[in-house]
Amino acid sequence: MRTKVTIILFFVLQNMFSQEIKNEHNSNFFIGYIYSNTDCLPIEKANIRISAKNKLSYSTTDRDGKFELSSNYGNAVDFIEVSSMGFKKVIKSTISDTIYLENETNQLSEIIINSKPHVKQQLSFFEKLNTFEVNFSWDSKAAVYIPRNNENKEIKNLLFAVSDYGGVKNLKFLPFKVNLYTVDSLGRPYKPILDKDIPVIKQNNDDLTKVDISKYKITIPNSGIFVAFIILEEKEYSTHFIYSKRGLISAVPALKAYKYNDAYIRKSYLFNKCDYPEKCNIWLPQNRHYLIDVEF
Repeated sequence: MRTKVTIILFFVLQNMFSQEIKNEHNSNFFIGYIYSNTDCLPIEKANIRISAKNKLSYSTTDRDGKFELSSNYGNAVDFIEVSSMGFKKVIKSTISDTIYLENETNQLSEIIINSKPHVKQQLSFFEKLNTFEVNFSWDSKAAVYIPRNNENKEIKNLLFAVSDYGGVKNLKFLPFKVNLYTVDSLGRPYKPILDKDIPVIKQNNDDLTKVDISKYKITIPNSGIFVAFIILEEKEYSTHFIYSKRGLISAVPALKAYKYNDAYIRKSYLFNKCDYPEKCNIWLPQNRHYLIDVEF
């Protein structure tokens, strides 16, 4: 009798879980992002107004520039209007998951004459004290923007704070790859500089894993450069999932990161492969700074 009750309870829970997943996939939410056209930074508190079938919907972006709409209209809209103080209003006839706003010329000129924007080239000692681990999944890419240095030296080593995650030991000794990327007109990672990604396996317990690229004789261009940390495909790891203190995770190397500072010039981006185009298969800005650097 006890076994029969257990089996019935299992199927009830299984049906409830399946229904939750079904409801989740049936929910009609459209997710998009609003960025500045000049520096590719997310625009917080931008206003989105959509007219479709004589009905209006409204949304506002969060600190990451993300907005959600309660209905996925696709392209069946009368118009979408995006506005934010200091930026030119955009009105489009179709919805796209990424929208860029241009600065208002008149307002910008006044700011440029009277003040100089504060950009942090480095984080302070205290800001660097508290790092945290960031876990990834297969085929993920994490990239950090490195600005041009005044001396125009060739890069000798790429530096990565590869780490374990959630109490799971030896994840940092699993393989990964690295590369360098050019910068597109909006400040995001664009094209790989090296023809092939460089395979890497951490060999010691040093805080930073060094990857010697001196033979390529690469200097940082005026537009800057991105250093990328690349997770391999799932099939290339012998163990796929593993339990950690934070739940079930992909058994891949993690990275340490700094707390996000909006003024810090070394912005971080993440590229994930998946079936949700609004969140994956594009480089998205992150609210953290991956601990990746270069050495001359």
